[in-house]
Amino acid sequence: MRTEILAYLNANKVAGFNTSAELPWDSNGTPLYVKNYKNIYVDQDQVSQEPLIDVLNGTGVVTQTTTVSAYVTTDAKQVPSNLAALIAMISAARLTTGISGVTQRTTQVTTSLENDAQITQFEFSFSQLIVN
Repeated sequence: MRTEILAYLNANKVAGFNTSAELPWDSNGTPLYVKNYKNIYVDQDQVSQEPLIDVLNGTGVVTQTTTVSAYVTTDAKQVPSNLAALIAMISAARLTTGISGVTQRTTQVTTSLENDAQITQFEFSFSQLIVN
């Protein structure tokens, strides 16, 4: 789903911000998004499964949730005037038509401050039902 989110972000640019194809971490685990302001980074898919319905014969239904995180950092002292537009555009990536077969799509947005950096994290969750 990372690929589809990156495609959406590249197709819906906001002036002054770039989308990076790199993962948000360097080889040492240092977050690149803290070093490179105004660059949007998208992490790899994280998949989890949770039982929904268990049946005695071994069949059942599980909810599979794929979570993808995206990050962008701006200067906390000089917040870009189009930051709200950027947040709205990135949040809407959950609606991209490239992702199908899911029953639920959500985006959670959190903002934190680290020194003079304002870090905005987006957590996209896509859930689907899978029959065992």
